[in-house]
Amino acid sequence: MDDKISVTFQHNRGFVYDVEDYIKLRSTHRIVGSLIGTPVSKPRSASSFGLPAVLTPLEIRLALDEGLIELIDKEAQLTRCPSEEAKQQFARLSQKQIDEQRQPVVEKRLREFKQYLPKIIEGKRKKLLKSGVKEEDITINEEQLLKEENHKLATMEIDRLIQIPQEYPLKTECTYVNYNLPECDRLKYKIFRDLWKTRPVFITGGDSFGCDFLLYPGDPLYYHASHVVHVLANAAQRLDAKYLIRCCRLAVVVNKVCIFAYEEGPGGEIRYQTMEWEGNVAAEEL
Repeated sequence: MDDKISVTFQHNRGFVYDVEDYIKLRSTHRIVGSLIGTPVSKPRSASSFGLPAVLTPLEIRLALDEGLIELIDKEAQLTRCPSEEAKQQFARLSQKQIDEQRQPVVEKRLREFKQYLPKIIEGKRKKLLKSGVKEEDITINEEQLLKEENHKLATMEIDRLIQIPQEYPLKTECTYVNYNLPECDRLKYKIFRDLWKTRPVFITGGDSFGCDFLLYPGDPLYYHASHVVHVLANAAQRLDAKYLIRCCRLAVVVNKVCIFAYEEGPGGEIRYQTMEWEGNVAAEEL
């Protein structure tokens, strides 16, 4: 696969900075990750997040095994003192971004000025009247005001550049990382990958619902989770009745189907057991 997505390895986590790459991972490959950045449009929002996206260890391993991504480490290059050429290149890039943002800012300010032009003219007229100028001597030219505003905007220094965490724009050296999961995550990953390969669902972590995974019939932006998945480390061990009841009742409360996933047989085949809570059936029949 030649068009692998580059995922930056930082602090033992995989980050996706490019929006096109993240959309491809999410919409095409059903790898959701988590958006952890601050969106430019809603910087104070506690519920909306933007790039970068961080992938879970299971998602990183899955994407590597499926040949979807390449895990790269740029830390050595980015922590090194930049050369004079790199500094100049970065300065040119920053200036280019400032120049590109000038036109939209000027157009917006000009639209706002035209929108409030009648009020501006009225304000100037009242100010002149207060200063003692007679009504018949007051002449305010709209075209002249627009020309003055255009000149002011053309000479005004505009620097409202908002830095969005994104792919480092300059060419840098990098090393490829071979990421391995700890042994304790072996079974979870095996089940995670089996679910991803055999069922057209989106999979996220299930910590918020007291389970290992949540399954969504579509993108979590548009759908609620339909199933909660509990991974059983030892299928041969007798299940505690209280644990079983707790998992099933929790699934009922949040209106989801409860699934127990485990490994069975010498070949380690993955099995799934769906549970349905019927604790209220007897009460309903009375």
